[in-house]
Amino acid sequence: MTLQVPTVDDKAIYDAYATRFVFPTLMVSVEIGLYEHLGRGPCSVPDVAEALGLSVRATEAVVAVVAALGFLESDGSGRFGLTPQGETYLCGASPFFRRDLPHFESPVADTLRRAIRASDVPVQPLAVQIAELPSERVRAFMEVMHAMTLPAAAGLAEQSVFQRIHKLLDVAGGTGSLSLALASRHPKLECAVMDLAPVCTIAREQIVRRGLSDRVHVVTANMFEDSWPTGFDGLLFGNIFHDWDLESCRRLARRAFETLPPGGTICLHEMLLSEAKDGPLTVACFSIAMLLHEKGKQFTATELQQLLAEAGFIEFRATPSYGYYSLVTAKKGCRT
Repeated sequence: MTLQVPTVDDKAIYDAYATRFVFPTLMVSVEIGLYEHLGRGPCSVPDVAEALGLSVRATEAVVAVVAALGFLESDGSGRFGLTPQGETYLCGASPFFRRDLPHFESPVADTLRRAIRASDVPVQPLAVQIAELPSERVRAFMEVMHAMTLPAAAGLAEQSVFQRIHKLLDVAGGTGSLSLALASRHPKLECAVMDLAPVCTIAREQIVRRGLSDRVHVVTANMFEDSWPTGFDGLLFGNIFHDWDLESCRRLARRAFETLPPGGTICLHEMLLSEAKDGPLTVACFSIAMLLHEKGKQFTATELQQLLAEAGFIEFRATPSYGYYSLVTAKKGCRT
């Protein structure tokens, strides 16, 4: 039975989830002196990071949220400056400075304060340390991820690229939500969900529940340390690149290139930041979530294109797929 695409998208649910990061990020942006620094003139994110003693990743995450709120604006060349709202209400020298912000303290703000000073080490690690979590914590986390990704999985399955793929390896595929949706929509498609052993146990349960054991299989492997199975003309990474630092993403792109046959397709399923890195607000908030829990960030389409091109991929495309998600695809070219 095909998993039907919901008649309404899940943006409102993601918006509600993301709001818990909005005000804490605003508070922290004031505390670190962001508006006083940018009051001297527009700056690039790396320049702001150096001036404030923060990592580029942490600075980019904070700037994206407050820019999406309308307190900063991009000049189109990678630099950000104050908007009238930011200058009026968030600069300490303004008579209208909102000195009441600390009265709305929250636990998230305290966690974020620790995260921006943590040298890019997640203060509450989840996916990047899932192998070290107790089994009950792994199950709880994966069940949450399954529920969150299932609507977008149904939307992803409508993308035409999957009509041209015969065998798909779902790298770090979790519960198999994406593969299950794809296999139910495309009866000639065979999928393999590759993940760590505790996660594969949960994936098998979901596969049996959907009655797709004949076409969706599991492969137990660590995507960084173990060999990848071959014989697949498509590789899928769903919400994987945003978990990891840039060098780890480069490693994954290179391994994908080595694994695929010529003309094979790589598929990245991610929520994309705008090219100016100033929104959408909910996607920007996910970079805050990555700062707290993982090692990565939300990417722009161009950043992912550059990552894939470095590995040798060609014919890059980014297509909105469902809600805030986009499908990014490229093909394996021939290195010269």
